[in-house]
Amino acid sequence: MQHLTEAGYVVVGESWGARLRLSDPPDLSALNAAIVAAKEQGFLIQELDASWARQVTALEALNHSDYPYTPATEVPHRDESDVLELWRRGCRLFGAIDDGQLVASSVISLTTARGETEFTSVHPSYRRRGLAVAVKAASIMALVDDGVRIFGTGGAQVNTGSIRMNEHLGYAIEERWLSLTMPQ
Repeated sequence: MQHLTEAGYVVVGESWGARLRLSDPPDLSALNAAIVAAKEQGFLIQELDASWARQVTALEALNHSDYPYTPATEVPHRDESDVLELWRRGCRLFGAIDDGQLVASSVISLTTARGETEFTSVHPSYRRRGLAVAVKAASIMALVDDGVRIFGTGGAQVNTGSIRMNEHLGYAIEERWLSLTMPQ
């Protein structure tokens, strides 16, 4: 790093990767508490089927400009066919629903080694109410029921809300990296 910065390389992004490693049997108290807290506010927390694709797409479009950009954490624009592809790939989607409207979602996939969060998204009017934690907790719980004990996630270092949300669920940052650009 020092050699590269002395050569004129510039840091253009900082990213992180975190893991949640559950014991067997797992302690699910933090996950359950997050879901209960959302339900106590009147939200329905549930797994979503493909009939929710249009609402997931609209939520992603609404939030796209809020995702921090780094070369390692770029978030593509997703249209409805991209969202439908998540289900075709075997991803599982979970949502927080308020009066029939999707206000938060989290998408998880299963790799050979772990459950991996693809993204978590909350409507701007519903942020800071624990919904990201609740929908992500629901996604983890579903895979725990299938025997998964290791989960991964990550993002841009500037997204402190995401870091705090993941730490609340028990994730620990295990790696950090920098994206550099060549000198002009």
